[in-house]
Amino acid sequence: MRIATFNIWNNPTCWSERIESICATVKAIDADILALQEVKTYMDGERGISVAEQIANETGYRNCVFLAYPDSPDEGLAILSNIPLDTHDAIWHHDVEEANYCAMRVTFQAAGHTFGLTNVHLNWRSPDIRAAQVRAVREWVGAGERYELLCGDFNDDPQSEIHRDLVGHRWMDVAMHGRGGDEPTLDYRHNPYLKQDALLKRPSRYDWMLLHHDEEDAPPVLNVDVFGKTSVTNANVVPSDHYGVLFDLDIS
Repeated sequence: MRIATFNIWNNPTCWSERIESICATVKAIDADILALQEVKTYMDGERGISVAEQIANETGYRNCVFLAYPDSPDEGLAILSNIPLDTHDAIWHHDVEEANYCAMRVTFQAAGHTFGLTNVHLNWRSPDIRAAQVRAVREWVGAGERYELLCGDFNDDPQSEIHRDLVGHRWMDVAMHGRGGDEPTLDYRHNPYLKQDALLKRPSRYDWMLLHHDEEDAPPVLNVDVFGKTSVTNANVVPSDHYGVLFDLDIS
């Protein structure tokens, strides 16, 4: 089973070319389930379809869940899936502080196992807010399903306090256990949208995928990879300021 996460950058820069590049990139990676962050609510004005629906339509995903932030309704989180989804929910539907409006979650069945997948986009400004958000997400997910996946844009690197917090609570960073994937997703040296900050900032791995399981032996992580580093369309436009991350999980 292939799971992927991708921050598609809600920004007007080269938007018509980028949405084409985003769709082509999503189609190329062929993930069973894809978590998206920075998803613009409407393609073209308030009467259009959501960007998530547009991507699903262009790439053939059968299931699409988009949830706009109640405090910022022009943007939200989305999950596209070729596996039927049993439930979907958002953390802001529960009794949490507005600062913790950062996550959505779905559950599904695959190969006889029950999975939960939580998609997050944490605050970029404050480490303290990110720490509170991670605690809120952990408490919201709770004991969860047999296998829980946590992915998205954490806006911090693997040396951070929030990464230590998650690992300390038995969330396994798949990039540290699979083959590949431990490379920057914010690439200030090569990503054309970030090069202007190359002298001030170092490349960082801000986009993570983590696995939590209720047994001693986790299902094998077969492969981890970073995608979206180059254009796959004739427009020669990189899809986002972030690169995406995918991993293949052996659930046989």
